[in-house]
This record gives sequence, structure tokens and C-alpha cells, in this order.
Amino acid sequence: MKHQKLREYIRKEITSILSESEEEPTSADLKKKDSVTTTSNKLQKLVKQMKDKAKEFKAAKGDEKEKIKGELKKMTKEKKELEKSIG
Repeated sequence: MKHQKLREYIRKEITSILSESEEEPTSADLKKKDSVTTTSNKLQKLVKQMKDKAKEFKAAKGDEKEKIKGELKKMTKEKKELEKSIG
């Protein structure tokens, strides 16, 4: 009889612990800043995209060149923000 009560108690405790860890993240959790590694990876991807855009910029003419120039300016702003958040 004692074993049955012990099993029930353990089952309830394990269920309780597991259900706590599976809760939805709070809004505060979602607003947390990315880790340095994640931010660094984003920065690397952005730099690669900027290099590709620079090649497109060199080959483009007229209005297309201005469009790419605007995109590069936005990317530069984002790059500076990422660099600032890293260190």
C-alpha cells in the first residue's frame, strides 16, 4: 500500500515539474535580447548580403542603382545596430 502512494506522489511531482517547463514564454522572455552568438551570426549573414548587393550596385544603372543604394543604406544602419549590441 505504501508503494502505491509513493508511486502516485512521484507521478504527480514529475507531472508538475514537466508541466512547469512546458509553459508558454512570457512577453518578457520574448523581449529578451539575442545572445552574442545569435547576434554575431545575424551580422555575418548581413555582411554577406551587403557584399552581394554591392556587386549588384556596380553592375546596375540608373533607377536600379538608386534602389540598391537605398537598400544598402538600410543594411548599413542595421549592421551598425548589430555591432553596437555585440560590444
